[in-house]
Amino acid sequence: MRNRGYRGGVIRMHRGMIRFRASKIDLLHAIVLAVGLSFAWLRALPLVAQLWLAIFEFWVRTLHLEAHVYMMPQHWTNLVQVSLPFVGVEAGTITPFTWTLTLFVTLAIFAATYWFNEDHAPWFYIVRALVLIQGSALIYFAFASARFPHDIPTYTMGMLSFGVILIGMIPIVLAFTYYPFDFSLGKKLALTLLLMGHLALFFPLQYVLQVYILHHSILFMPLLYFAFGPFVDVLVFVCFYSWAMSWKSRSQEPS
Repeated sequence: MRNRGYRGGVIRMHRGMIRFRASKIDLLHAIVLAVGLSFAWLRALPLVAQLWLAIFEFWVRTLHLEAHVYMMPQHWTNLVQVSLPFVGVEAGTITPFTWTLTLFVTLAIFAATYWFNEDHAPWFYIVRALVLIQGSALIYFAFASARFPHDIPTYTMGMLSFGVILIGMIPIVLAFTYYPFDFSLGKKLALTLLLMGHLALFFPLQYVLQVYILHHSILFMPLLYFAFGPFVDVLVFVCFYSWAMSWKSRSQEPS
């Protein structure tokens, strides 16, 4: 009975939990896609950097930041050399009003989580985690704000560099986690291009928004980094991967 659904149908084991042996064609797919798409990403980096620069410049004008966008060369190896954009603005100061208002809002949100019922337990645990991060930032900046070592350009360059590396690793990660499964070559290629294309557009929008927020106050950098930085980017990968694992395999497709 444990293998039966409430309608009487058989609940099949998820393909990700079935012991399997990758076929030779799937192993060939993994090698060709991982090498080919990784090389294509390296070749496309100058074009991607220009796209990110255009996105940054558009939103800097739209948000009236009154700043210039600069390109900083990045030399990681002899094969990977690219310039990435950053906005030449200073982080906003933490005024007593901003600190106090953020404190009361943080406490109010924390208190509101006790009004959630048990059906919303996942939500209020996430909200409490965000409250913990922002609460820690409030305490730190109340006593040691002068020793905070990060500024907006350094933060932006670090996050965009992470983005370049993360996108470049997608074909390699999928070579071990998705390509060996019994999916068609078209679906494997589609998942990879969807992921790489989505993140290539998402990263500049994500961090130009954070630049705008930090320009008003540096108080929110810890929250943006821990909750809305690399964590969100990795979550995007997980979501796309989970969706793609539900696609029909070659054996399920009509012949």
